[in-house]
Amino acid sequence: MRNGSSDSSTAKAASVSASTGIRSSDPPVTGRSKGVFHVYQHCAHRAVLEALIPFFGCGVIRAKGPKTSVLTYAVSRPADLEQRIIPFFEQHQLVVKGPDFRAFAEIVRALGQKEHLTRAGFERLVRLAYGMNGQGKQRARTSEEVLAGSSETVRQALSGN
Repeated sequence: MRNGSSDSSTAKAASVSASTGIRSSDPPVTGRSKGVFHVYQHCAHRAVLEALIPFFGCGVIRAKGPKTSVLTYAVSRPADLEQRIIPFFEQHQLVVKGPDFRAFAEIVRALGQKEHLTRAGFERLVRLAYGMNGQGKQRARTSEEVLAGSSETVRQALSGN
């Protein structure tokens, strides 16, 4: 980052992703939905990710998976997302991922307001989340499966099963 800009050339073509963990076993019953902000980078450029920790004052670096050379800088703590990450990228907007980031910010704020604990709120957030990052193409389940599972979870909770 140079002068507070989010210029990807500075980050050696880093991939920025904002994702949400919304699953059918989650709200409106258990309340475990969350937002996570990621910046991906090949391990040869670990220093780029390491610079983000003091810059934002939060986040962790870890491998993207068990057998990968890709690292990720991740921020998942709601207060850090709302007070550090979201305001920064609202002031220094992403060009390519701008619409996804705006949806992510809306989801994080809605989670903070407990909107996901209502059926209508949960469904709205699922639809927003699945509209991000290539229409949810990397997700294991479709939005319809998540919403159908959510209905079953609610039915079981209400019936005491």
